[in-house]
Amino acid sequence: MRTKLKLTVYLIAGLLFGLTANAQKTVIKKEALPGNAQTFLKTHFGSKKPSYILEDKEILSTEYKVQFDNKIEIEFDKKGNWKEVDAKTGKVPKSIIPKKIASYIKSNFPKEDVTKIEIESSGYETKLTNGLELKFNMKGDFIKIDK
Repeated sequence: MRTKLKLTVYLIAGLLFGLTANAQKTVIKKEALPGNAQTFLKTHFGSKKPSYILEDKEILSTEYKVQFDNKIEIEFDKKGNWKEVDAKTGKVPKSIIPKKIASYIKSNFPKEDVTKIEIESSGYETKLTNGLELKFNMKGDFIKIDK
């Protein structure tokens, strides 16, 4: 009985390793991004040229990562919808931040800028220059502060 259990565990582990080992990251040109991603970049970053664009293909998903010289990094899903904008030490362009969230931050943290914004299934998560992480629902209503 133990032998069958071990064999099953090894088989599952091998399959999982095989699936993840099949992931491929390749450098692509801006024109190879999905249309939504191209529009997003043009709208919020104008004619700035990315330092690189990666396509990360896995068996069940594809993601794109775009990085600019100023270290701003943007992640897109397979359809080209943005998932995360991380400005590292800079600030996220205000045009990306939903108006209701921007208004809340301006009212409650007037001296802070957003350094990262992420959209998740439950809503938005933002990180401010002071290190606070704020969570909002999909409508942009404030939920809580994480630290």
